[in-house]
Amino acid sequence: SHFIIGAVSLNQTPLAWDQNTKNIIDAIELAKKQAVKLLCFPELSITGYGCEDLFLSDWLYETAWTELEKIIDYTDNIAIIVGLPILFNGKRYNCACVIENKKILGFYAKNHLANEGVHYETRWFTSWNFEKEDSLEDEYPIGKPIYNIQGHKIGIEICEDAWRKERPADNYGQVDFIFNPSASHFAFEKTKIRQDIVQQSSINYNCTYVYANLLGNEAGRMVYDGEILIAKKGDFYQQNTRFSYQNINLITHNFTESSPIELNDFSKNEEFPKAVGLALFDYLRKSWS
Repeated sequence: SHFIIGAVSLNQTPLAWDQNTKNIIDAIELAKKQAVKLLCFPELSITGYGCEDLFLSDWLYETAWTELEKIIDYTDNIAIIVGLPILFNGKRYNCACVIENKKILGFYAKNHLANEGVHYETRWFTSWNFEKEDSLEDEYPIGKPIYNIQGHKIGIEICEDAWRKERPADNYGQVDFIFNPSASHFAFEKTKIRQDIVQQSSINYNCTYVYANLLGNEAGRMVYDGEILIAKKGDFYQQNTRFSYQNINLITHNFTESSPIELNDFSKNEEFPKAVGLALFDYLRKSWS
């Protein structure tokens, strides 16, 4: 059978629980219609990335877990990787939850926290050491980086994990796929650096590397371009159109019926109005202006 993968970019809003969960569930339903077997969402997609000091409140983690349980109900016949923060032994972790057919397989916890420029993750989260694996509520593995889904070995890195010299993926051995859920803010021509990371990673780890970023102006300060990239062993196979005005941007991929593509990029002059237009549009609608 064909192993069709999917990556989705979402326009989320911190604490807009109903809308965020609806976007995730709608994306799952859309992916199922396209026979996707494994779908990757961006980093912290259940809560939104921009919750700031609310990441220090226990309430946020309890609510995120409640939303996660709603999402699980929709995962019959599909596997998903979805981002949320997890409170574990009194510490807070930026995690990706892996669910297959209504069962939690485990949580990958981010190793390298982004902490420069507009990022302030060490204020809220603790970094996880990839050598450690534990269990959450004596039931779910936490810190687990590798999963077996329908006979495919899947590794995970979250955003910053891939931007460092020493990466969790260096320890994965041979995997078929590495998924990278991200919340990577827009900057001019930053996409070129991302493309380089995705391409090089797909070569270095001899795998298919899948990158999924958040989209839009989430909380006033950062704008995300919603980039999705899929590369296999150095060749690109998928690239979406960035700066979409849709809440959900789903890209699916079936390797048995596709050939490599040439990437399309906007120039700086094209990026600027697209980024600012989307940022302003979101700022106005999300602040009810």
